[in-house]
Amino acid sequence: MLSSYLEPARTGFSTFVGVGALLLLPLVALHYWRFGRVEPRRAVVLYGLLAYGLVALALIFLPFPDRAQVCRGETMLSTTPFQWVTDMRNNMAATGRSGIQAMATSQAFLQQAFNVALFVPLGVVLRKAYRRGPFAVVCVGLGVSLAVEVVQYTGNFGYYPCPYRIADVDDLISNTAGALLGWMLAPVAVVVPAVPDAADATAPPGTVSVPRRLCGLVVDLLVVALVCRLLLPGAWWALALTALLRVVVPAVSGGWTFGGWLLRYRTRLPGGGRAGAGRIAVRELLGVTGLLAYAVAVSPRLGWWWLDLLVIAVVLAGTFAVPVFRRDQAGWHERVAGTRAVSERVPERV
Repeated sequence: MLSSYLEPARTGFSTFVGVGALLLLPLVALHYWRFGRVEPRRAVVLYGLLAYGLVALALIFLPFPDRAQVCRGETMLSTTPFQWVTDMRNNMAATGRSGIQAMATSQAFLQQAFNVALFVPLGVVLRKAYRRGPFAVVCVGLGVSLAVEVVQYTGNFGYYPCPYRIADVDDLISNTAGALLGWMLAPVAVVVPAVPDAADATAPPGTVSVPRRLCGLVVDLLVVALVCRLLLPGAWWALALTALLRVVVPAVSGGWTFGGWLLRYRTRLPGGGRAGAGRIAVRELLGVTGLLAYAVAVSPRLGWWWLDLLVIAVVLAGTFAVPVFRRDQAGWHERVAGTRAVSERVPERV
């Protein structure tokens, strides 16, 4: 019996891999639009539910039969509660077996155990991640199971002229019991995180998001590229101009760069005070300016491609990837330097 579920489970997981990749960027955009950041616990729970849902649907509906093989006159609706108990007893009597082992290995018992286990993760997530009570979990489990049975009884909403799987009231009972069992087991499910409230997930007011800082950096680098293209060609001039725009100018102007001025943010201390030249220099040395310095001055002399990839991955991850999950959106270069990007409102005209 177990082997009959392996292929549908593999199909469901493969579908999750493809669908999850397609939903990654929309998910990031949705989280940024709603919370000003990507909340990691919400993302983990959402992706977990997506994987669970696709695998569960594959186990319930796959494999799809040929349409010519359905409508054989069989009764595809069972409305007798606990009919599986009678079927189990008949199966045991037909095989001349008795006892707990015979009961636990019978087809009817294993089918109901599978139906219970299928909905256990739903109950775990509803309680552990979303803090729902037992009544809500029972209602959700019953509603989802009822929707599945309706789809099965209608032949996948008319795609098949007759249903190819039995719509069974016992499935409603076992699925709902599985969701309730999951609610009971949720406290020991340490791998399922609790989804924080919207207030705890949202970035604080005035936080400068990673895309905003990235746009400011692109503006500064475009200025450097334009000047090097027209006046001062060469990698060393590009490095010098980048250091001028990203270190010297902010140290003199109170944290402003040209890109930051356009997007209304500047580099300050966490408390709002002015960041000194040393802190700004450390911030840039551990960020993109340091990466450019490595590319111009160090990489050509070493010629170690693996080290180049490692440096690029570390700098980009610490500067742009990891901060999207933090409430303050601060990169590792900012935390080491003790600086923050501070949003500045445009003064209103009287």
